[in-house]
Amino acid sequence: MNDLPSMTLEEKIAQLFVLRVYGSTADTTDPAAVEHNRAAYGVDNAAALISTYQPGGVVYFRDCGNIENPVQVARLSNTIQEAALGRKEGTSVPVLIATDQEGGRVARMSPPATWFPSARALAAAGVERAREVATVMGRELRAMGIRQNYSPVADVNVNPDNPAIGDRSFATEPATVAAFVRAQVRGFQDGGVIPTVKHFPGHGDTHVDTHNGQATITHNRDEWEQLDLPPFRAALEAGVDAVMTGHLIFPALDPTGSIATTSHPIITGVLRDELGFDGVISTDGLGMSAARLAHDDVEAPLKALQAGADQLLTPPIGAFPAAVKAIRQAVEDGELTTERIDQSVERILRLKRRAGLFNDPMVDLTTAGGVIGARAHQELARRLIGSVS
Repeated sequence: MNDLPSMTLEEKIAQLFVLRVYGSTADTTDPAAVEHNRAAYGVDNAAALISTYQPGGVVYFRDCGNIENPVQVARLSNTIQEAALGRKEGTSVPVLIATDQEGGRVARMSPPATWFPSARALAAAGVERAREVATVMGRELRAMGIRQNYSPVADVNVNPDNPAIGDRSFATEPATVAAFVRAQVRGFQDGGVIPTVKHFPGHGDTHVDTHNGQATITHNRDEWEQLDLPPFRAALEAGVDAVMTGHLIFPALDPTGSIATTSHPIITGVLRDELGFDGVISTDGLGMSAARLAHDDVEAPLKALQAGADQLLTPPIGAFPAAVKAIRQAVEDGELTTERIDQSVERILRLKRRAGLFNDPMVDLTTAGGVIGARAHQELARRLIGSVS
């Protein structure tokens, strides 16, 4: 059932995508959610999306209506997995459900899930406390059926005017950031979720937020190795399974001016070949302005795949079906090999196995409430907030 050779080319391509879904239930009939899902994918809800395409992943956002309370999120996760495993046609593969739970201003889960302060605040509490926080976050996310977290942030915030990173970074010193990134990678792993370190090759020295515009990093190669690289190297040494790219123009690493997300020299040349990383490489959201300014909406996923990326995260509204067709056409035209697609699908399936999805993708709703926002977790948060305030 889970063997790569049994999957059609379309199913393999769909496994590369991590998509937004709209609504608080997999079978939602809420008019606003249905309208958004139809605009994005031509289907009414998450269950229909999974039945039709079998995407590899889903990412939860509050503004998509996915998050009302922890038990509802856990139930949503279960019904998404039921849709994936109950497909009547084609291969059945569990879905890798993800979110952004960093702490501070980037924390998607609502109370009673435990809220923790930003990375900068955590740094004041010490490395071991930061690892403990990541473990608690991981346990709560897993209890809601979320197995991949787009955290920790490995960017070194050397630019005080940086609107994208700021207090999401642990520090302005590479060695300090490296120590905390290493600790949180291990903490999330202890908590049972896949950490995804971001935003390679380093988003710390920019005054532009890539959600809103193009950002260029002007560091030379030596500066990059001294300032930006150490936290990512620490994450790799800690055994991180996934790395997210930033939509960053970095001329010292790729003089063509390509954003890192679609740069073969950066993704394959540096991250794969020089640093030896063979885990999953995820793009940042392809609906962000920096990606859309660099490439056509349908073209961007193909360019990222050709560069060496594996997970293609949240293409713009309406672009996903056309992007699947464009990737298939590239195979037919000889611009992309099936072997290249197989490499990425194999990495994604390996990640799903590490997340335990092939053994048990479901959440126990009777115990989720006891884990999420548990008294011990809330006490840790209160002590932490008190110590850094």
